[in-house]
Amino acid sequence: MKRNLVCLALFSVPFAANASNLIVNGDFEANTVVSSTWDNYSVGSSSLSGWNVIGNSGDNVSLTAAGYLGQATQQLDVSGDTDHAGSGISQSFATIAGKSYSLKFDAYTGGTQYTGLYLAQINGSTVLSNITGDESSFNGGLASYSYDFVATGAITSLSFVNINPYVSQVDNVSVQAVPEPMTMAVLGLGAAGLLRRRNRKA
Repeated sequence: MKRNLVCLALFSVPFAANASNLIVNGDFEANTVVSSTWDNYSVGSSSLSGWNVIGNSGDNVSLTAAGYLGQATQQLDVSGDTDHAGSGISQSFATIAGKSYSLKFDAYTGGTQYTGLYLAQINGSTVLSNITGDESSFNGGLASYSYDFVATGAITSLSFVNINPYVSQVDNVSVQAVPEPMTMAVLGLGAAGLLRRRNRKA
């Protein structure tokens, strides 16, 4: 019994490593909004934990407080305090060339009067466009997005860039390695074997 548990635990190690989020501060909770509405981070700032602020000189992004525009948690508005186009955030993370990864995040809109759109980019190339939150009601809400990609090098960059002058919120960003089919098969066989052994003893 103990031998089976040890084997299962060893097989689970690669899967656990694959399941970790490679993005730092993907939920935008590492920095606290001092005001009750939003705090700005200018282009070139490194104060937003894990992220670089990108765009034209004078641009900024805004970390919005929980409850602002009805949102449940802190989120990042890539359009900044004056709702301008061209600003955004970027983060680089370690990857393995040829390995598959999955990007997931949420977009938020504060209602149909705030229909901002932005892009998601991998290594500077747009992979998702016209991203916006759930506009089905005046109160707005979250919409979830995902994109699978294969890394081309040891470092991969992820960016979100605003493309029109309206509120464009992003939240709950994650990038996770996709488990290899062999890893999943081994995990399944190990779990099945453990269950059979338990049933036999019962």
